[in-house]
Amino acid sequence: MEKPEIRLLTWDNTTNYYDEGADDNKSFGVQIAFDDLWNAMAFISLIWIMGLVSEKLLFMPSLVGQIFAGIIFGPEVVQLISPPFDKAFVLLGEMGLTLFVLEAGVNMDFETLKLIGLRGAAIAVFGSIMPIAIAFGIASALVGSRREAIAAAASFGPTSFGITMNILQHGNIIQSPTGQLVVAAAIIDDMIAIIILSQLEALVGSVSISSILIPIVSSLLFLVVGGLVALFLMPRILKSYIFTKKETSVDKRTRIGLIVMFAMLMGMMKATHSAKASHLMGAFLVGLVFCRDDDMRVLFSRQFKRMIQWLMRIFFASTIGFQVPIKQFSDAAVLWKGFIFALSLSGKMLVGLLVPNFTNQPKRFTGSHLRDCLIVGCSMAAEGEFAFVIATFGVNAGILDEKLYASVVLAILLSAVVSPFLLRFIIRFFHPAPPKDNDEMEERSLEENIEEIHQESLMVEDSISTSPAGS
Repeated sequence: MEKPEIRLLTWDNTTNYYDEGADDNKSFGVQIAFDDLWNAMAFISLIWIMGLVSEKLLFMPSLVGQIFAGIIFGPEVVQLISPPFDKAFVLLGEMGLTLFVLEAGVNMDFETLKLIGLRGAAIAVFGSIMPIAIAFGIASALVGSRREAIAAAASFGPTSFGITMNILQHGNIIQSPTGQLVVAAAIIDDMIAIIILSQLEALVGSVSISSILIPIVSSLLFLVVGGLVALFLMPRILKSYIFTKKETSVDKRTRIGLIVMFAMLMGMMKATHSAKASHLMGAFLVGLVFCRDDDMRVLFSRQFKRMIQWLMRIFFASTIGFQVPIKQFSDAAVLWKGFIFALSLSGKMLVGLLVPNFTNQPKRFTGSHLRDCLIVGCSMAAEGEFAFVIATFGVNAGILDEKLYASVVLAILLSAVVSPFLLRFIIRFFHPAPPKDNDEMEERSLEENIEEIHQESLMVEDSISTSPAGS
């Protein structure tokens, strides 16, 4: 019997990971080049370093440094990450955003959500209409085409969920009524962004009643019906059919719950996307199913917190940073038009006027209420992922020319940098003691968990040694 040929997979000292026994024209398995691996590792290191420099030395949010890491070392300038690997990093960033939205749903406070749900919807709608209206007026004055003005203005509707939640989380605001209000508004804002994008697609394709109505109706149904099912029906179903045994340990129950959560996540992402709604809406609704389960909340944080942090760093660097046409910014016309477009974001700042007075102070727009108004206004003014998606669609569809696209992107980039800086300044101004760094808190939590496990192991050893079998 002839022995099978054994081939050695090894590293080429120069570039490639190759198969020594294979023919030159044939490849074996999935191959990578060493240079690509080195570049990817260097890029991840630079994302972390520039984020650290931004936070510790420049006193700005770390995401600002991470965005500029993507701009400088991405495909536009240094090209440390070049095609097709740029798409891989964008994919990782989008995965991080999806998990981040899922986490936001899990961490929602149910009682607070009942109080601010309608107000959050009002803030989201107002915060989309106002900047679009202002941007449309600016675009109409700068360009002659009404079609082009509509496409440019549509980019200023969405709020960046990733940027906003990152700053609120670092400022320990996300669990407050104000933070929960922003979460609700940002999720509904994403729904509005999908509707805007679908209507924008009608400008370049054949217009039909279904293409206009389906995204609107499906988004509203998922928001209203899906929200009610997630909050009231699904927890009862899980309790009746999945978590039926009272004697089931907390650890086993939560792990089963985690499997159910991700099964639901896959289904809801597919369902919302197929129905022309936002897949992020699906992720958020799945999180809401478990928002009243404290054990699930703790387990989710332990299992995914650190991974989500790293994926969000990649999100800011790639999903946002890679989209910036930095070379176009050498044109003076692109620059001044971009700064003019940035004025449209004042429409989002105005949503702060709709924030209710969560405190007992008699006067509105003073003290804590003024703080809440400013936090919500600055949070909603941060633009990001969906704004870039709409702008990119406009230029790829031929609605926007490259110069106008660059001006729109510059305005979006300014909001992604300035709004987090203002938001962080406001939080620190009203809370002089700087919030603890999330990394430090998580390291301390990890140490406490390790110590707890160590103590449990000692108790088990003691019980074994004192048992009859042990003696």
